[in-house]
Amino acid sequence: MNFFVNYWADPISNWIHAEWLSELTVGSIIVRLVLAVVLGGIVGIERAAKRHAAGLRTYILVSLGACVAMMTNQFLVNYYGSGDAGRLAAQVISGIGFLGAGTILISSRSRIKGLTTAAGLWASACTGISIGAGFYTLAIIATFTIVLVLTFLPRFEYFVRDRARYIEYHVEFKGKDNIREFIDIARREEMNVQSVEFNQAFSSESVFSYSFILEKSSKDKRNHKSIIDEFSKLPYILFIEELY
Repeated sequence: MNFFVNYWADPISNWIHAEWLSELTVGSIIVRLVLAVVLGGIVGIERAAKRHAAGLRTYILVSLGACVAMMTNQFLVNYYGSGDAGRLAAQVISGIGFLGAGTILISSRSRIKGLTTAAGLWASACTGISIGAGFYTLAIIATFTIVLVLTFLPRFEYFVRDRARYIEYHVEFKGKDNIREFIDIARREEMNVQSVEFNQAFSSESVFSYSFILEKSSKDKRNHKSIIDEFSKLPYILFIEELY
């Protein structure tokens, strides 16, 4: 029974009959470090291709550092016979939050950016920990799952958001009086105005910039893009876009 439990816990190590991979040797250390670089790099390439703040090198270093921390912890437990096998791993998981927080920014349009990057760094650190612990199957499956989430879910997320009842717009008007006209048109289309916020960063003597949160009627089946197209035809609107 134990054989089947161990086999299916990490079938990759068992498939290649490499028991030494589960031990802390020079060979296994090299394999773990290389795997941490490769798997961290796979996620980093996806992020770098989309020009995010944390790219290839950042993800590799996070995965590599977490792997080193886990192997160091394993060394201390094995050779000194004391300590908690998961202590350093726990510190990595909580400590990576400081690095992730540095990637979260608030833009001039009061939008929070970098949450996905921060979450990706945290997940990459967890993957590095599993590599350092010798859990190769989990690390490989987790890496490709992370890449799939980052690559394909944005399309589904956009589909859901484009049909959500709540819409947030950044709108630039020719004059202050146009704001009231815009709100009146939205209400005539049975849209509730949840909030209106003046955006100083994008405003000047000839441009007045505001952020709106509108709620569509439950009967309104239009997607957000079609609503933007209709609003953009108004003569007093200089620019309009949806905020995510």
